[in-house]
Amino acid sequence: MQRGRAAHRVQLTANFMRAVLRAMLYAGLLALGYWSGFSAHRDYSLLMMDDGAELARRSRAKPAKSTEEPADPAADPAVAKPDPTPATTNAPPAKAKAAKKAASAKPETASEETEETASIHLSRRVSSLYVHLVGYTFGLAVSFLGLGLVAAQDFGHLLKHGFGKEVSYVNDKAARAAAYEQAEQVAMRGQHHEAIKLLQAILVKHPDHTHSLLRIAELYDKDLQDFPRAAQQYEKLLEKPLPAEQWGWIAIRLANIYSGKLAQPQTALKILQRLAVDYPETQAGGKALKRLAMIDSAGLNEDTKREV
Repeated sequence: MQRGRAAHRVQLTANFMRAVLRAMLYAGLLALGYWSGFSAHRDYSLLMMDDGAELARRSRAKPAKSTEEPADPAADPAVAKPDPTPATTNAPPAKAKAAKKAASAKPETASEETEETASIHLSRRVSSLYVHLVGYTFGLAVSFLGLGLVAAQDFGHLLKHGFGKEVSYVNDKAARAAAYEQAEQVAMRGQHHEAIKLLQAILVKHPDHTHSLLRIAELYDKDLQDFPRAAQQYEKLLEKPLPAEQWGWIAIRLANIYSGKLAQPQTALKILQRLAVDYPETQAGGKALKRLAMIDSAGLNEDTKREV
């Protein structure tokens, strides 16, 4: 008894630890999903702001500079002022004009360089935001997928233990059909015992699959000629809710095995009488009635009947 209690405590501890780990898994997946979703929303908002700033920057077009140089007051005689310097000394004004143009060109060049640097930084920032956005979106998808799988597994266990039903994520009919087809292929290769094992595996999961039960009986009957086992399988088939015509022909075959191969005419007679009473409207039932009439007309005693 002490060993049983100790094993029960170990089982309870294992169940508790499993539940704790399950809760931690849920919490981790939820945290990953929340963090990924929040980060993706944040980076998407920043990305939209940066894209808008870039568009605004490009939309601000500068006014085109005139190719015509401003008129030189000194060259216009209408607005020209008297030059106190002699006409022969005009070199110094030309130098002053060139220096003035160079000074006016420096701020424009500096502003263009600043704008180009800002555009490069903005492009890098936008690229980085795109990469982060893709990563966070992937993390969000992984968290949702993990939560879905874990929740589906727990829901299946809940149905199994709480309602006596187990959720299968594979179509049972498709899996059963594939297993039956595999058994048929094995039987076609002459591996009859292996085919019977495959069919019996189907019956473990689907006890009412009459096709597998009938195929096992046929393999024992026609291929292996193991008539005692064939009779056992046919007997099991007669206990299933089969269509009337199919039930009748299986009964006829079973009666033939008992009367001929197994030399049990009394058992065969009982099967024929049951067929004649339960399904007289079927073709097999009509055949059973004819055989029973022949037996009665011959006046055979049940102890001497060898053939039915």
